[in-house]
Amino acid sequence: MNTYTTYYIRRKHPLGLLAALLMIVSLIARVVCHAGAEQAGLMVVVVRVLLPIAANLIFALTLLFRGEQQLYVTRVPVVLFGIVYIDRIVHLTVNLPMTAICVLICILQTAVYAATYRGYFKTKLWALLLWLIPPVLFCLDPRFFTTFRGVFGVSPSIVIADTFFTAGVLLTLLATCRMPEWQEGDPYRLRPGDRLYGRLIRNFDPMSRVGGYLMPYRNGASNAMLDKVEISNMEKYIHQKRREGLKHFGITHVIIAAYVRCVAEFPGVNRFFAGQKVFARFDIVVNMMAKKEMELNAPEALIKVHLSPYDTAEQVYRKYDLALQAIRDESDDGFDNVVKLFNLIPGLLLKFVVWCLTVVDYFGFLPQAIVDISPFHGSLFITSMGSLGIPPIVHHLYNFGDVPVFCAFGAKKTVRELDAEGNMVTRKYLEYTMNTDERTVDGHYYASVLKKFKSYLSHPERLDVPPAVVVDDL
Repeated sequence: MNTYTTYYIRRKHPLGLLAALLMIVSLIARVVCHAGAEQAGLMVVVVRVLLPIAANLIFALTLLFRGEQQLYVTRVPVVLFGIVYIDRIVHLTVNLPMTAICVLICILQTAVYAATYRGYFKTKLWALLLWLIPPVLFCLDPRFFTTFRGVFGVSPSIVIADTFFTAGVLLTLLATCRMPEWQEGDPYRLRPGDRLYGRLIRNFDPMSRVGGYLMPYRNGASNAMLDKVEISNMEKYIHQKRREGLKHFGITHVIIAAYVRCVAEFPGVNRFFAGQKVFARFDIVVNMMAKKEMELNAPEALIKVHLSPYDTAEQVYRKYDLALQAIRDESDDGFDNVVKLFNLIPGLLLKFVVWCLTVVDYFGFLPQAIVDISPFHGSLFITSMGSLGIPPIVHHLYNFGDVPVFCAFGAKKTVRELDAEGNMVTRKYLEYTMNTDERTVDGHYYASVLKKFKSYLSHPERLDVPPAVVVDDL
């Protein structure tokens, strides 16, 4: 497998932590510098304020939270810094040869750094040397210091900010380690474009790729289906499982297990759409809101269950039961705490905060700690209307996050109907709805999944045996 993840930095490496601190100090220096600056045009604000601040912030967050898996993301802030630095050099009143030399050094720094952490260079020596050139030139050739003396006189905090950014990059280069060469059978390594919890689908057909831009919102790209299944076999299966000691085993576990088995055979159903791209999720994450107590006014809490395509119905039950017990034992869960914190923010400011989270999530920089407690990120959201005694609703998909499938099932329904021989019989049915994001796979694929899903609901005993083969996504 061709992999570009060739370098990493340990999460608590002293030089890495110091580099992150320097980036934060650099960010503060930039904010202080521009806080009292005169009003400027939009392009000036973008290039000289927003881009360098974004560079500092992205670099610091990457070092603190993603250095072990996605160190290559740091090439983004380095490129942003390169744009800012070239703009500053071009606007200095110096001679043309000096300007050309400085611009060339900046371009080489940026290009070699990006190429190194994308895996094109076998050593980080060239990137390190190029980032050492400017400090060396400042020490050895007074013309370079003279070039920037005017900047220092006008705005010393900018020079401090740039110096700290450069020092942070140098410390990062010193702290990074090269990964061993990938061998057949090794776990998948993240590549540029991937997310921490999903792999970018790189061979998506052109029409589907364009469709993501024509239908940018999940709610506008959803297709809903209402179906029902005869549950005589399911009820016998549930009673058998309860006799075997799975005390609370029920319809919810059967539905989740059937979905998990469908993912094992049709992995495309576990894809998600984010940032105008389609990703294959690494594991199966099922979300559900459950009451902590069976009372009318009892608070609800989020259950997030991480499952494997190899899981049987019993394994699904045990993982789900552990997650349910955990939220009932705790007075608050992580999502509750976040919602309470957001509730303290004034309405207008809260709208801005949510917009910021949406932008960050679009580019894949939402902290993993938030993804882990978010009901809007996962493979499947399931809800039971049966406990309320009503038919299933067609629930919308959330535009925020990446959940591609929403399943709702209702109360059991007794029906009097004719059998194949014309005799009147009584049967029980379970109605359910599936709302899906059509941008991840086509209609034929979803049709195959839904037929297989219904087959497993009709014969749940097949879920007791692990799948013989788990199909990998493209």
